[in-house]
Amino acid sequence: MKSISDSTIYLIQVLTGKEEIYVRHIKKLAGNSPGFQLVVPKRQLTIRRRGKEKQVIKPIFPGYIFLVSDSIQPDDRALLRSIPGFMRYMRNENGELIPLSTADRQLLIQLTSSGEITKRSIVSFDKKNRVIPISGPLKDCEGEIIKVDRRKRRVKVKFLLHDKTFLINFEYEEVVKSEKK
Repeated sequence: MKSISDSTIYLIQVLTGKEEIYVRHIKKLAGNSPGFQLVVPKRQLTIRRRGKEKQVIKPIFPGYIFLVSDSIQPDDRALLRSIPGFMRYMRNENGELIPLSTADRQLLIQLTSSGEITKRSIVSFDKKNRVIPISGPLKDCEGEIIKVDRRKRRVKVKFLLHDKTFLINFEYEEVVKSEKK
């Protein structure tokens, strides 16, 4: 199988919160070498409850799975549709499967460039308190930063994917520039 950047990518909608279960079912039924690859980009977040911190992994686009394939065979489409949790393929007005646009492909490639699980971004703030991404998923971000929560160290970013708006929280780590003496 080619890399994500060289293949055609489609979008599948599944039940929200059931993305991993869906992928496990596919791997179980199709074996280790199906004619396609399923990608669920995830993000790592720190959640504080009752004074304790806990690391959790959550999908970046809840309810959506990316199907990477050079060509989708009818048997593969039937298999994907038969798994519990499948909702629909993202299609055009004529009912045809449409691949991701160039901008959507670039977004997926950017978010998965460091692996399927996105870690914290390293940022700094300028004198007007604007976020300046140094590395991580926010660097060269195609999304619009909506909100910064400095207490939780999260940045809410607005992404447009397949003409749908997603508001996604990413964790950041702040780099403080030292004052010259």
